Amino acid sequence: MALLSATACMIGNSSSGIREGAFIGTPVVNIGSRQFSRERASNVIDVPPVSEAIGRAARKLLFTEKIPSSTLYGNGYAAEKIVAVLEQELPPIQKTIRY
Repeated sequence: MALLSATACMIGNSSSGIREGAFIGTPVVNIGSRQFSRERASNVIDVPPVSEAIGRAARKLLFTEKIPSSTLYGNGYAAEKIVAVLEQELPPIQKTIRY
């Protein structure tokens, strides 16, 4: 994530641009249809695999204002929530046989 947060614009077809890039606010040019069914935040521009379209989208994203962070895929506190659930004292789950 450190590299992605220092990136001026990510170009490719990786889910990390769509998911982590949204949270960080990294501009992303998503090429092709590989990520077709994923929801997108405002950091993503979808383009066909055509060099002119890729260049136009990259220039647009590079010369726009800072893209705000999106919590579309979460707020960054999943680990803390998981630990809190695991630390709860849960009732015993052993089966008992009733006769």
